[in-house]
Amino acid sequence: MDPSGLLTKPGPFSLPISMPSEMSLQGFSTASSNTPAYAADPDDSSYVPRPKRIACVVCRRRKLRCDGKKPSCGTCSRLGHDCSYDEVRKKSGPKRGYVKQLEARLAQVETLLKNQDPEAGRPPPPPAQPQNNKSAFDLPMSNDAPSNFANIPPIPEAAAEDTMAQLAEILGEPQPFEPFLPGAGFGGEPHSWEMISLGLEEPLPAQDVIDELQDIFFEKVYPSMPIIHRPRYLASMNLSPEMRPPVCLRYIMWSHAASMSDKYSFLHQQFYERARKYAERDEMKGLGEQTVSVGHCQAWILIATYEFRMMFFPRAWLNSGKASRLALMLGLNRLDGAGLDVKQTTGPPRDWLEREERRRIFWMAFCVDRYASIGTGWPMMIDERDIMTNLPAPEDAFLKGRAEQTSRLPALLKGDGIATLSPFANVVLMSSMFGRNLTHLHRPDPQDNDHDLNGEFWKRHRTYDNLILGVALSLPSHLRLPAGISDPNVIFCNMCIHTAAICLHQAAIFKAEKNKMPNQIIMESKRRCIVAADQVSSIMKMICHTDLTTVRAQPLF
Repeated sequence: MDPSGLLTKPGPFSLPISMPSEMSLQGFSTASSNTPAYAADPDDSSYVPRPKRIACVVCRRRKLRCDGKKPSCGTCSRLGHDCSYDEVRKKSGPKRGYVKQLEARLAQVETLLKNQDPEAGRPPPPPAQPQNNKSAFDLPMSNDAPSNFANIPPIPEAAAEDTMAQLAEILGEPQPFEPFLPGAGFGGEPHSWEMISLGLEEPLPAQDVIDELQDIFFEKVYPSMPIIHRPRYLASMNLSPEMRPPVCLRYIMWSHAASMSDKYSFLHQQFYERARKYAERDEMKGLGEQTVSVGHCQAWILIATYEFRMMFFPRAWLNSGKASRLALMLGLNRLDGAGLDVKQTTGPPRDWLEREERRRIFWMAFCVDRYASIGTGWPMMIDERDIMTNLPAPEDAFLKGRAEQTSRLPALLKGDGIATLSPFANVVLMSSMFGRNLTHLHRPDPQDNDHDLNGEFWKRHRTYDNLILGVALSLPSHLRLPAGISDPNVIFCNMCIHTAAICLHQAAIFKAEKNKMPNQIIMESKRRCIVAADQVSSIMKMICHTDLTTVRAQPLF
């Protein structure tokens, strides 16, 4: 025992800790003697250890008493909840080495404060000010008498600024101020467990706000980008926090919804920044393996489309490439065919519905990749020769989980299966046609011979022109207007058909004028452009009374 009665702990600060007196120790012994039998000395032969129960996820989140029964505890069975247990119990307390790291940082701060020169940059003392304020603890003092505190020099401003700058360099920059979210942390579900398990820096919005934003998303954004199965997504939100969709995916869904809502429009930028923050944080964890998931691929697709809509074009271009790369890394381009023996980064789909959702994710990444390259002429990421995934199934089959066989893209380009084409598959077809136009116009070949009507350039021109005409004439009734005016993908595809014709014939006019070809070719291409523009104008007049917010979700708009 320390003879002085004090123990000191080495470190940046030596704190005296007084030992308890004999009386306090005696009282502690007396209090301990009144404890129940199961809290007795474990060395005693009569000691029976109390079994440790692990509470289920629902009871732990709601802080309820749980009897630990499996497969469903008594509380969940009584209330009708889905009961689940964490297989591995997480250790509590700080990570190993955290206390030593704090002690080292405190030592740095203490050394910095000791080495700071208090005389550096001290300004002259200001003139004495009369002491007019009084309180119950002030001595009576006349206004003419000088204050005893007037000669205390102020803190040197320059030295204080230097000190704070060095402290900020050691301790890191403070977190930016987060604006208030309606109902965040108040009136909603308790977010503490989810914040701890998912590493959130701020509470999620209240549950009623989340429900409203999700309804807006599936009502206005989903019809143009049907890549998330709504029933399964909503069911997954009732699982334990680590089994739910990624936080970045949820935030970017809310961002899309808020941007189309007058009530929450002031939040879409903040939700977008949080989605980017958590997506990039997942990417930096470990070796980056956490971001290789279907949920993160969905998140990057939605981030890229949001950035296109907000005209953040450099970010949109980069993130569309990231979404395409991630889809290829997950093997979504070869879901329905045997390809090369390459590394597998995700497990096979459990059923047809999960396979169909992965198909839709890939084809949406394919469409975004094509549309991102149309306006710039920059290279596309996905090569059609590497695709062994069937086209998306109809929307009704996807929502109900009814398996339906669909064709491949090459067969569709030959005219097979157009009668049963779904609206989303039609968007894929238009994206492929835009991609072919892009390579036709921006990837010249030395053998093109664009001055010769029988050259390769004009042969491709006639092939693509016939393809556009064939698709326009063979579309089934449910993909035509005005029959399909309620579907934003139908509106989008009908406009894309005529837009592709304009792009193709504008290039033909340029080539014909450059090579001084017969005037008949130029006039025919101009006529086709005028007819296509008139069709686009007619479509705009037809849909002027409809809600165009659902069409705005398309990156091309």
